[in-house]
Amino acid sequence: MMDAERFEALCREDCETLRILGKESGIGTYKEKRLHRILKRYVTENEAAYEIPVGRYVADICEGGRVTEIQTRAFGRLLPKLRYYLEQTDLSVTVVCPVIRNKLLIRVDPETGEILRRKMSPSHKDASDLLPCLFGIREVFPSERLKIRLLIIDAEEYRYSERVRYRKTGAYESELFPVTLVSDEEFSSAEELRRFLPESKESFSAAEYGNFIKKKGRDLYSCLNLLCSVGLLDRRKVGKKYIYSVK
Repeated sequence: MMDAERFEALCREDCETLRILGKESGIGTYKEKRLHRILKRYVTENEAAYEIPVGRYVADICEGGRVTEIQTRAFGRLLPKLRYYLEQTDLSVTVVCPVIRNKLLIRVDPETGEILRRKMSPSHKDASDLLPCLFGIREVFPSERLKIRLLIIDAEEYRYSERVRYRKTGAYESELFPVTLVSDEEFSSAEELRRFLPESKESFSAAEYGNFIKKKGRDLYSCLNLLCSVGLLDRRKVGKKYIYSVK
């Protein structure tokens, strides 16, 4: 299923044309749309299958009895749509989840286009970042007609401004350019998530699991709560903390 060469060709073509599915958006809002449309073409280049009405919703792709939704963030927003597809139609459903593994940050002079600095982002992600995403749609996953397609991607981010102080989001005017497809795999059952559990321990605290999976805060507890909701973990309170046991 994975076709890294074709993915890279689509990325290069998008950089050259700056427009594939519609008019170009402005800097800062364009980064997600670029990734979204490249992934849409990676799934299928049949443009007749794009943006198809399905009941009261519009599917990113609808082809051969299957709906495909590409979700780059905030999976909880997708839940009503997925519930409708699974309960009100006979269509199979695939959710494409891209995870940016490594990101090269490139600082650019906005006036001259000169590259001022290159450095790797200190943030690195991996397949385990699927779990916080699935937490947002735990009410419908797993399901016999639902597949999750996880794409691990390396990317470059061009930044055209200095950080805007006191802002947590939109701190840079930037564009995200996906570059390389690292892996492409599907998840359709809870059992396939067992790979995200430590093999050496049958019971552990949240902190111990956080050290294993390299997560903390909200993402850590989203992982744990998802694994509990799909039946891979039991949770019991011991003193002031919870202990999680592998089923």
